[in-house]
Amino acid sequence: MDKLRTPDDFLKLLAAHRNCDEKLIELARKLTPLEIETSTDPKIVRIRRMVYSVQGEIHRMRGFVRLKPLGKSVLYGRMSPNHEIGFCVADFFAKRFPGTIIVLGDESRSWISLRAESVFLRSRGEGIKGSLEELARPLDVGTGEDDIAAIWEVYYRSQDQPRKNAERPFGGRISKRSLRSTGLETERGRGNAKLADFI
Repeated sequence: MDKLRTPDDFLKLLAAHRNCDEKLIELARKLTPLEIETSTDPKIVRIRRMVYSVQGEIHRMRGFVRLKPLGKSVLYGRMSPNHEIGFCVADFFAKRFPGTIIVLGDESRSWISLRAESVFLRSRGEGIKGSLEELARPLDVGTGEDDIAAIWEVYYRSQDQPRKNAERPFGGRISKRSLRSTGLETERGRGNAKLADFI
């Protein structure tokens, strides 16, 4: 049998959906991933769509959030998700960059995650700007920040590919919703420059 799209921990995904309530959680507790995947009952179909919606947003945020350095031990990026997935995405990047503080968020909310040994240390903030200001003071991030930021900018510019249709950014592969929620702006006219060309 093929692998199911609905994961074993689907309850966690369902709980992260913005329209989830206790009634749906109670119904979902009685179900298996196979039942959620194959049922035609309207309530279960709704649960399946909610789980898939959260999965999709997590996937998009992991792929489209662009991290920028703040000093040597902090990476931050703009993210404005529709569902409550902030720590899921922040933990993904914290696991990818152990020992680095990851700050994700927008103007009104932020998620901070750090992987230390085998545990995640997490904190929630009132906005990315305030969270970064709080972190900047004790970390003394004034040294070398411009050099690191320039290297990251060069890296991201080197990843730009020319598009066949200049009217649709990224060849239409990325939805406008994803571009807006991660704060991406399209860059044009960069050509096929490689990272080595800039350094």
